[in-house]
Amino acid sequence: MIANLLQFIDFEDMRMIDLDQVYDLECRSYEFPWSRNILKDCLLNKYDFYIASYNNKIIGYVISKISTHESHILNLTIDKDYRGNGIASELIEMIIAKCHVLGSKMIFLETRVTNKPAKKLYEKYNFHTIGIRKGYYKTSAGREDAVVYRCLID
Repeated sequence: MIANLLQFIDFEDMRMIDLDQVYDLECRSYEFPWSRNILKDCLLNKYDFYIASYNNKIIGYVISKISTHESHILNLTIDKDYRGNGIASELIEMIIAKCHVLGSKMIFLETRVTNKPAKKLYEKYNFHTIGIRKGYYKTSAGREDAVVYRCLID
C-alpha cells in the first residue's frame, strides 16, 4: 500500500490509444487473459470502460455493460503492485454512479470462488451471492467455479 496514492490517480474513460497498456495489464494479471480483440470490441461497442492511471501508466480498469434495468461488471483488474490503495473501490463507485444516472436497478458480476480479496471488496458494496456457476473459469488445472453476485441499486 502506498500512502495517499489515490489522490494522484487519474480516472477516466478508456480511449483506443490506451488499448496496448490495458492489454498488457490484462496479460500480466491473468493466466488466461481476455484477447486484445475482446478488449477492443468492448471499447468499440460502447461498453463502460474506465481506466486508472498513475504517472501515465495504466494500473487498473473496469469494463461494464450498463443499461436502464440491469448492469454487469465484466472485468475489474488492478495491477498487483497497486492493490490495496482504494483503486478498485473508486472504479466500482464510478460504475454505481453511472447506474444511478441511467436508472439501472441492479448490478451483476462473477468472481472466482477462491478470490477472497475480490469477494471482500464486492461484499463491502452490498453485493450478495445469488448463485454459483460451475466450471466457469479456465485454470491450468482444469476449471474453477464462479460466485455470482448481485447488488441492488437504490
